[in-house]
Amino acid sequence: MQNDDAPVGTIYTRREALTIAAKAGLGLTAGSLFSFAGASTPFQQTQPKVNLIASPELTEGPFFVDEKLDRANLLSGTSRPSVVKATPLELELLIYKLVNDKHEPLPLAQIDVWHCDAKGVYSDENHPMNHENTARQTWLRGYQLTDTHGTAKFRTIIPGWYEGRTPHIHFKIRTFSKKMQATAEFTSQFFFDEALLKKVYAKDPYRDKGMPDTHNSTDNIYADRQIDGSLAGSHMLLDLQPSKSGGYAAKFTVVLTDKNFHAGRRGFGGGFPPPPGGGFGGGWESF
Repeated sequence: MQNDDAPVGTIYTRREALTIAAKAGLGLTAGSLFSFAGASTPFQQTQPKVNLIASPELTEGPFFVDEKLDRANLLSGTSRPSVVKATPLELELLIYKLVNDKHEPLPLAQIDVWHCDAKGVYSDENHPMNHENTARQTWLRGYQLTDTHGTAKFRTIIPGWYEGRTPHIHFKIRTFSKKMQATAEFTSQFFFDEALLKKVYAKDPYRDKGMPDTHNSTDNIYADRQIDGSLAGSHMLLDLQPSKSGGYAAKFTVVLTDKNFHAGRRGFGGGFPPPPGGGFGGGWESF
């Protein structure tokens, strides 16, 4: 399997995030690690609520191997019970860019989302760790471009689990240079409240597999210690709420800075060149 577990980019510490948010006029989600001691002021209520402040990294190709599937419904193209009968999840992602201490929606950024099915199996993998050869199958994979408000929405499921990892969803945010020679990229994973997952996994089609053998606190990605002592995964927890679909819905807001760009780059630039596979991608670079 690919090294998709490797994070790309930097998560800001609580103190750094508070400083950035204050300068940019950003509200911080109550209950997040970046909240103002749980306070709720009229100012915060009128500003975008942010879950995460992070810096992407500039990576020079090749790009990760992706399916180039422009679709919001990640259940498309399969009748696999561990996908279509799993608990639905409506995922809404809102992406801002931070420029000169001001926040703006980031339109036309490409967000890829991928994860395993209810049985812990990934599509399009031929590897013993996957327990099943799913080559040329593409369920639970896809990308969307953010709209003018910086928003992208996905219809998917609550993932199952596999040995050695706590349940998670992979995501990748990319913007492309005009010549496709570089991309600003932030790659990470979303995690879940374990008490809620226990309820989900007690039902079909998750039930036969039992409960995860790895907890958030013992997962090598979630438990990666940040410089302020916090665990990386604690910044990436999805706040699941019941949805009309009978499943759950979650909204997560990310603010991206340009702190990690190479010298000589011009930061957030104009123009939105096409990403791999067609369409249009947002650009920090102006090559």
